[in-house]
Amino acid sequence: MWDPPSGYDRSTTMYSPRGRIIQTEYAREAMRRGSLSIGIKSSAGVVLAGHIRMSELDIPNPKISLIDQNFASIFAGFAADGRVLINRARVEAQVHKMTYSEPADIKYIATKLADYAHMFTQQGGLRPLGIGLLLGGIDFDGEPRIYFVNPGGGLFETKAKAVGSGDIQAMEYLIANYKEDLSIDDLVKLAKDTIIHAVGNEESNDKFDENKDIEIWTIETGSVNIPTVESVY
Repeated sequence: MWDPPSGYDRSTTMYSPRGRIIQTEYAREAMRRGSLSIGIKSSAGVVLAGHIRMSELDIPNPKISLIDQNFASIFAGFAADGRVLINRARVEAQVHKMTYSEPADIKYIATKLADYAHMFTQQGGLRPLGIGLLLGGIDFDGEPRIYFVNPGGGLFETKAKAVGSGDIQAMEYLIANYKEDLSIDDLVKLAKDTIIHAVGNEESNDKFDENKDIEIWTIETGSVNIPTVESVY
């Protein structure tokens, strides 16, 4: 239930009487209007997948971005905000590597991004970032991990997460079909089926082509190299 604006939505530093920061809720709505993004992990590795929106004459930008040699990111929401956060993640990863002579773990970078996003809810004259971002890969202890950063700077680890348009339907499908012992091929199939279930059934996506409009990356357990790009399925 939304609070009536009543001036409480004019600043990111003002709470409503119900204890909400309305501008942050608007940012979450912007995130939910972005194209669907999914992260799923099992003991076999991590799969990131996303729905690519484009017109017939557009050359699509990659939806998934490499952050460091062992993990990547995908987001839903404003593309410009996503680009800024991805570039910041890359810089933080390289600064850590140059400072400590070792790669950063995924949670360290996710925390840095969450702190950055949170800053936009604490200073007047700024607006919250209108994106939700998933970081997924294999940490250097060999464990697959996925972290979600929301527009308010919230951070949590997850086994499977859908962000963007159709996220409710996607999460229902993931909850019903996810298992912790899925193979990489099973994770890819689950990610693809989830996007088809959530996006393919929307009336506004009557031109959705499941063979061209889905991008998928896989990162297998035991690998600390550049993720395998399954590209467009």
